[in-house]
Amino acid sequence: VYLSTNNGSTWTQTALNNRTVLSLAISENNIFTATYQYGVYLSTNNGSTWTQTAMNHNDVTCLAIIGNNIFAGTGNGVYLSTNNGTNWTQTALNNKTVSSLTIIGNNIFAGTYQYGVYLSTNNGTIWTQTSLNNFWVRSLAIIGNNIFAGTEESGVWLSTNNGTSWTQTALNNKSVLSLAISGNNIFAGANSGVYLSTNNGL
Repeated sequence: VYLSTNNGSTWTQTALNNRTVLSLAISENNIFTATYQYGVYLSTNNGSTWTQTAMNHNDVTCLAIIGNNIFAGTGNGVYLSTNNGTNWTQTALNNKTVSSLTIIGNNIFAGTYQYGVYLSTNNGTIWTQTSLNNFWVRSLAIIGNNIFAGTEESGVWLSTNNGTSWTQTALNNKSVLSLAISGNNIFAGANSGVYLSTNNGL
């Protein structure tokens, strides 16, 4: 993990300097990192020091936080910690490779390898597969009630009803590895560069 305090003009390597980092999540002063092979690390001082949490041997691909609940997507489903990583419990989504997580209200969406998007409304006790059910979902993002799913080779899909139905957007033939939201702007990081939509993917 690197840190910039001047909008990217210069960068300083933090104390977490020998791990492959796949995702970051922030809750107040807590910075969580998802790493390849070494689980989840926590820093409470902007990266001056890092502590490996009890999730210490998994390939953790993504993180999401709602209140005091920290969700970690792994090669074997989703895990939950309610105490800043001191303990982790495997949720009911326990046999899928999870590549992305996002949260809207109390709804947690998990993008999986080959099995599409799953939804939990009760902190992972129960997961339901949505109708986007046979894609590798690489990335997820939300604007208002609009949920965007970036897929492998099939572009970006949109749901306006919590995953009950999905519509393929105009970006329909790319592998979308990341999605980012700024206001009403949707940025899609694809295998051929960055794409922008200002009208919900039309």
